[in-house]
Order: sequence, then C-alpha cells, then structure tokens
Amino acid sequence: MIKFIIATAVVLIAAVIIISVLFYFGFIDFYHPMKKAEENQIRVACVGDSITFGCMVQNWQKNNYPTVLNHLLGEDYCVNNFGYTNRTAIKSADYPYTNEKLYRQSLDFKPDIVVLMLGSNDSKENNWDKEKFIKDYCEIIYSYLTLDSSPEVYILVPPPLFEVRGRVMWQLRKDVLVDEICPAVKSIADKMGVHCIDMYSVFENRKELFSDGVHPNAKGSKVFAQKVYEAINKE
Repeated sequence: MIKFIIATAVVLIAAVIIISVLFYFGFIDFYHPMKKAEENQIRVACVGDSITFGCMVQNWQKNNYPTVLNHLLGEDYCVNNFGYTNRTAIKSADYPYTNEKLYRQSLDFKPDIVVLMLGSNDSKENNWDKEKFIKDYCEIIYSYLTLDSSPEVYILVPPPLFEVRGRVMWQLRKDVLVDEICPAVKSIADKMGVHCIDMYSVFENRKELFSDGVHPNAKGSKVFAQKVYEAINKE
C-alpha cells in the first residue's frame, strides 16, 4: 500500500512538472487565461508566437508583454494574449498560426486593436519561403482588417536573434531574419496600410534583455510593452 501511494505521488509530481514546463514554454493552447472585455473597454489582441506568449519570461503572469501593456494602457483597455509558441505566418510551414484555436479566438474577440508579430519561426531552414511568407502574412492581416470591429493593426518587425555559445537557439536563422524577414515585414506594412513597429531596431545590440538570445527576459518584456504602448498612445 505504501509503495502504491509513493508511486502515485511520483506520477502526480511528474505530471505537474511536465504540465508546468509545457505551459512555461507556451505549448498548452487550451490554458490561455483570457479576460472578458467590459462594456466600453477597448479590446486589444496581442497575436504572435512565443515572444508574444512570454516564453522564458520570469514570473510569466506578471511580466509577459501583453500583461504589462494592459497595465500601461489602463482600465479603459482589455488586452488578451493570443501568443502561441513555435507558430509561423507561412501556412505550409511546420506549425502555422492560422491552424490554431487561438487564432480563431483572436478573431472572435472582435478586437479594436491588433498587435501582430510573426516571422522568427518562419526563418527555419525547413520553413522559409519569402513569397509564401508575404502572401500568407498579408492574408492574416486582412482577416483582422475585415472584422466588423475594424481594428487598427500594428505589425511588429521581430527583434534580433543573438548567439548563445556560438549559435542561435531553436534552429532560427539570423541571416534570414535580418536580410529577408525584417525588410519583408516593413514592405507588408506599407502594402497593407497598417502600422509598423520596428522591434529589431529597439533591441539591436541589447543582448542583456534576452534570456536565451531569442526570447526577451522580464526587463526586455517591459521594454517591448513600452514601445507598443507608445505607438498605440501616439495614435
């Protein structure tokens, strides 16, 4: 009986650890705490990959950038985090964002403002296709622009990728990001007539604001939120 109790406890502890790790890295889409907007609140949908989710941000619930952004914007706004780890803009890539329930939820949220950032995961060797990236990203933007809520859309140039021990983590490619993805995102913003926030320039040469060279840490997340806040507040 004692052995059974010990074995059960070990299994439960292991399950809790596994679930915690999966959540920490943004791999659990069904546990994404969402706030219901109150009447007259401005709805803000933060859409993107693990950087939006807040992967590897210490004290995630307080420090992921959409949460910090909500504090900066104040009580007149309802900001929800629709970020999902490892997702891409390219629909034929390994993990397209548009295949996910969170994407549909972000549309159903009927946002007044959309803050959208994809591209880092598209840089992987098995994913990258410039023509598909531009086409599919434009389609994602269009899906928000045509909502009944007619949201203002801000697309973000992804932040830099920094090497850790001589390489970039998670199979992402720095040269593709710099030479192709960043210029493509700026071009897409012009083409679609949406706002563009250049996070690459914001974080250039600021490796200390990243936990693993890819994901902003808590301090980086606050800088991220501040720049989005300034852009929204300006408008």
